[in-house]
Amino acid sequence: MTIVSTSIVSALNNYNSIVPIVTKDLVENGGRTAMAYHHAGKETKTYEATEKFIEANAASFLWYGAIPLIKGIFNFTAFKFAKLNPNVSLELLDKAQKVQNVDEIVKKIDLGELPKKIAIKKGLFKKTTELIDTKEILVNIKNNAKAYKGLHVARMITSTAVPAFVSAIVLPKMIMALTQNLVDKKAQIAAKKNNVIDFGCFKNKKVAFKGLADGFVLKAAEAQKSLLGDMVAVDLGISGSRIYYANKREQEALNGRKTNAPYAAALEKLIREGGFLYLIYFGGNHIKNFIDKLTNNKFDPLVLEDKSFVNELKGNKFAVNPLKNLSESDAIKYIDKNIGDDSQVFIKYAKKLNLIKTVMDENGKTLRNPFEYVNVKNLSAAFDTMVESAGDFLKKGGDNLSEYVKHKSNTKRMGVYGNLVASSFAVCYVLPKIVYVFRKWYTGSSEEPGINHVITRANENALAKK
Repeated sequence: MTIVSTSIVSALNNYNSIVPIVTKDLVENGGRTAMAYHHAGKETKTYEATEKFIEANAASFLWYGAIPLIKGIFNFTAFKFAKLNPNVSLELLDKAQKVQNVDEIVKKIDLGELPKKIAIKKGLFKKTTELIDTKEILVNIKNNAKAYKGLHVARMITSTAVPAFVSAIVLPKMIMALTQNLVDKKAQIAAKKNNVIDFGCFKNKKVAFKGLADGFVLKAAEAQKSLLGDMVAVDLGISGSRIYYANKREQEALNGRKTNAPYAAALEKLIREGGFLYLIYFGGNHIKNFIDKLTNNKFDPLVLEDKSFVNELKGNKFAVNPLKNLSESDAIKYIDKNIGDDSQVFIKYAKKLNLIKTVMDENGKTLRNPFEYVNVKNLSAAFDTMVESAGDFLKKGGDNLSEYVKHKSNTKRMGVYGNLVASSFAVCYVLPKIVYVFRKWYTGSSEEPGINHVITRANENALAKK
């Protein structure tokens, strides 16, 4: 019996989702605080650790708390007021779509190939079920396509702009004001001027969106599928802000004086933020691909640990990709025809891996979700990978196929765990260590350069008053 469920292992192995990213981010929050306290110089370590603790946890709260909250508010206000269901894929309104568009979906609903009504969970705790009319919803969205696209664009912009503004503008100023207060108090001076958060720099700023409508709709379609794109956008803004404000504070504290290590605070922030973005968003996926290639095993844990998988391999069920050389129209027909047949292993695992999203109709029958776009090209590529991997399993497993699959399953788990541990260790220890080594080499001191200059200036002011 495994301690960690297969679904959790699969989620941790999926770098197109937020699960492994959020996990590493939580580890990183504690790591960067501890590293600041133990590796920074004694004059600045308490201030630096406090700043990093507030910065990391407040930003994370906004990162994966505010974004879904704002989207939820939009769904229950703007979309509800407009009487438009926010869950219909924007790709279905794309004029370039000849097979998967609203008109074609409605035809399939009329033919009974897709559900006329689907059961959805409603209420705060999702305890009650409601039947909704799929055709009515789709036709309504088609007739109000411009408004629907506009609402999704507005939701995407708001859900990223608000957390980005708070995280990248308000939060850094508040944190630096807090440190300034603590430093001033210790130096027994009152520098009220530095305690005020000035938003004047944002007045009279104009932003032009002309000609970007299609690009925004494309980004909104990506944001509709996952929080990942929104989180990347917010994090880029936060990283840029941290570099800018680190340099701003240092320059203000220096007050025109020269230093042997110019822009030290900004440079170490640049190293840290660049490394963070790579390790959080890309490094884990690169490690995953390397492990998959090294172990010659690209099967997801949900496939490997399915109780029927070995028999399906023995029955040669993975021999041929059923979508190979099919047109998009024929591929969709094949999917709809076999959507409820788990003997069709490719469709079965596509459902398990959420590559094809399904719903229940009013009679409890499983059908393809009429609101969701199916990326046939990506789906067929995933099936090709299954065919290739299955052939290798059969060849190397031979008469001991069951034991071989079990071994591969355990290896996959160890790879997922190892990837997570390695990535987390890199982001919470190795990366901060690199920053502190750079600091010592570049400045000749372990003190945080920006805070150190703030302390120096505060002490000078205190002495001048005496």
